Amino acid sequence: MKIALPNRLMLLAAAIALTAIPTLQAQSLSFLVDLNTASLNTQDSANAPFYLDFQLNYGNSANAASTVTLSNFTLTGGSALGSPVVSGSASGSLTSTVTLSANSTHPFNELYQQFSPNVTDITFQATVLEPGPNVGAPTGFVTGVFDSSLGAGSPAQLYTTAPDAENLLTLNLNASNTVANVNTYTSLFSADGSTTVTGVTATVAVPEPATTAALFGCAVVLTAFCVRRYGKQRNPQGRSVLALQS
Repeated sequence: MKIALPNRLMLLAAAIALTAIPTLQAQSLSFLVDLNTASLNTQDSANAPFYLDFQLNYGNSANAASTVTLSNFTLTGGSALGSPVVSGSASGSLTSTVTLSANSTHPFNELYQQFSPNVTDITFQATVLEPGPNVGAPTGFVTGVFDSSLGAGSPAQLYTTAPDAENLLTLNLNASNTVANVNTYTSLFSADGSTTVTGVTATVAVPEPATTAALFGCAVVLTAFCVRRYGKQRNPQGRSVLALQS
């Protein structure tokens, strides 16, 4: 069956518009994370080096596999150092993308990597895929900062205001989560509890849908062009339909 060119163009525009609309799946959650680490170098410098830590821990065997992808890392005032330490399914690094997947085969997954002490701020994007079902203990994603106050080779989390007293960001995975379900906290003490370390904080925000908006805008323009071109082909003299009927 042959399809006229204007119809084909309109079908193409419709396809672009559909791909530009965010997928309506509650189990996929994306958010931006901003960690203010400026006070590490002023309050906890004696306990360097410092590390950024990510964990994704499986809740129970009734839950499906879940994945967290961390990307677009920016470290203001410094950089990531050395190679990451990984366990379970964790892979990647702070210089590229970090991926953690939790399932019955890999229930505990962790990646941590050193960053230079003069880093004042760390930002990245987190994308969480949690397909459900949500039964029993949930799979948990956490982010924290380590110092070395317990001794060389034994990095551990700063004490924080979180319920577990260890992390700056926590999220119990659920297929209906929104950014409001992401919990953020601030630091209190070094890992050994002997040094006051305040001001290491986490905040989250919704990423700007710039790419989606651009694609949708292109689709609208292309659709309008197709409709206009099709109208001219049907009415080449540019006269109104009423004029043609009179």
